[in-house]
Amino acid sequence: MAVDLTELNDIVETGIKEISQYRFECILNAERLLADEYDLDDLNWESVPYGESDVDLVPDDRRGIYAFTLKAPHPVLPPHGYVMYIGIAGRRSNRSLRSRYRDYLNTRKVAKRLTIARLIGTWHNILQFQFAPVDADMSSEDLEQLEKQLNSCMMPVFSDGDLEAETKAKRKAFR
Repeated sequence: MAVDLTELNDIVETGIKEISQYRFECILNAERLLADEYDLDDLNWESVPYGESDVDLVPDDRRGIYAFTLKAPHPVLPPHGYVMYIGIAGRRSNRSLRSRYRDYLNTRKVAKRLTIARLIGTWHNILQFQFAPVDADMSSEDLEQLEKQLNSCMMPVFSDGDLEAETKAKRKAFR
C-alpha cells in the first residue's frame, strides 16, 4: 500500500492552521518580574477588549503606557493572560492614549507593521488593550524610560525596539 501524500499534506496543513499560527516564544524571568526598580509607586491599569466598541473608555486627555494582552475570560478556565506588547502614548508629545489606540484600529497603519498585524490578526478575539494614564507632569523621557523598564522586565514577544540596551543585546543573542 502506497503512502497517500495528499492526505499527509492535508494533515500537516490542518496542524499548521490549528496550532502553528498561534505559537510564540515567551520569556518569564521571575527575578525581573519581582524586582522593584521603577521610579513610581504604582500604575492604575484599566482594560478594554480590542475593537471599536469601547474606544470611548480610553482617556482622550491623558498620556500613558499601554499593553496588548491575551486574555480569554471563561467561567471554566482559571484566570490567565499574557502581555504581548507594551508601548506608550505621548512619546515626546501630548498624544492621548485614545488617539494612540485608534492607530491600532486603523487597518492601513497596522498593515505597515507586520508583527502588530500578526498580533491583531491572530488574536483579535481575545486581545485586550490595557492602559495606565500617567500624571501630566511626567516627562517624555521618564515615560520612555518606564516603557523600556517594563519591556525589559516582561520581554513581550512583539516588543522588540524599546528595551534597555543590555537586555536588547542579550535577547537578540538568544533568540
